[in-house]
Amino acid sequence: MANMPHNKVNYVDFLKTVGRSKRLLRSGWVREKVKDPESVAEHSFRVGVLAMIFADKLGYKLNKEKLMKMALLHDLGEVITEDTVIERWDMVDLKKREEKEQKEREGIKKIFGKIDEAGTYLALYDEMIGRTSDEAQVFWQLDKLEMALQALEYEDEQGKSLEEFFVNASLTNIRDSLLKETFEKILKSRKGGK
Repeated sequence: MANMPHNKVNYVDFLKTVGRSKRLLRSGWVREKVKDPESVAEHSFRVGVLAMIFADKLGYKLNKEKLMKMALLHDLGEVITEDTVIERWDMVDLKKREEKEQKEREGIKKIFGKIDEAGTYLALYDEMIGRTSDEAQVFWQLDKLEMALQALEYEDEQGKSLEEFFVNASLTNIRDSLLKETFEKILKSRKGGK
């Protein structure tokens, strides 16, 4: 906080803004009419736990702190932009993804600007969306793994078929051997062991 004195920073406003992620529902689950769908914060929390656990288990050196920060940060811009679906099944709308990422980047800038930390977190966000580090590569795999796990839970609890989310996660998006093994266990846990 070299630029702004502590007494000029509004941490309460920052934390209230971040807290809106607890009430922002994940739009894919809303679209599929899942009862009591998870919030952005709930998703980010479990991705953070996955990052914390798997960072030490994967076969290469990862900066655990950076990976966990990516997990907490990745959807935070959505409190400004809302949650936008850019992927369906195994298709990604690249133009929509670019627009979404740019809007969320502006959201990150606005949120972290409240505490004079925009530069630090924008750099991390850019690394994450640019997929320019091992941590960013692993992060996206964890994000998909968490989505598949949540889809499994909704299928079990609500008797829904959420095949699209498993196709979207797929083994092409999850490449690390331990994460693949975990994803395959999720698939085998589905009713009928698909």
